[in-house]
Amino acid sequence: TIKIGGSPTKQTTWEGGHRVPALAYWPGRVPANVTSTALLSLLDIFPTVIALAGASLPPNRKFDGRDVSEVLFGKSQMGHRVLFHPNSGAAGEYGALQTVRLNHYKAFYITGGAKACDGSVGPEQHHVAPLIFNLEDAADEGVPLQKGSPEYQEVLQQVTRALADVLQDIADDNSSRADYTQDPSVIPCCNPYQTTCRCQPV
Repeated sequence: TIKIGGSPTKQTTWEGGHRVPALAYWPGRVPANVTSTALLSLLDIFPTVIALAGASLPPNRKFDGRDVSEVLFGKSQMGHRVLFHPNSGAAGEYGALQTVRLNHYKAFYITGGAKACDGSVGPEQHHVAPLIFNLEDAADEGVPLQKGSPEYQEVLQQVTRALADVLQDIADDNSSRADYTQDPSVIPCCNPYQTTCRCQPV
């Protein structure tokens, strides 16, 4: 058995690097002392707030988030079935898909450390056959499923299908008007004096 070991380092897609608790407080609407295991994302905030305000999202646009007010109100445990996690600062190309979360499974296609205090970066490792973890059994992402096991093969098929579906959805989506790779006006700002800008410190 190979002991991999997840990382608590931020900017990585290991559970310790990006899984955070969420708290909701709305007396009379959000039930007190309730815990949910629904898989949610920051992407859900915008559609949820729009729905709670009684407004509608534009019909001609696709949104990755969903209205999760039913989860907040304790009426549902239905979150996302699938989430995709791009590289947000670890080794490798920024924005490249690193992991696919499918229910309680997580498949790593790329692993690698985040930038250390001395500026060094751990090596990027590509996994043609992804590392797949059952987070119910290995929340620390210490031991992946055996690649030859029936469980691995079944999950791999589901992950591969989900990944193909989302890549096709992206290819078919013509609603985005900004080419983030070519248009300098849409490149994320980098100003350490602006709290809304994300950038490497100077």
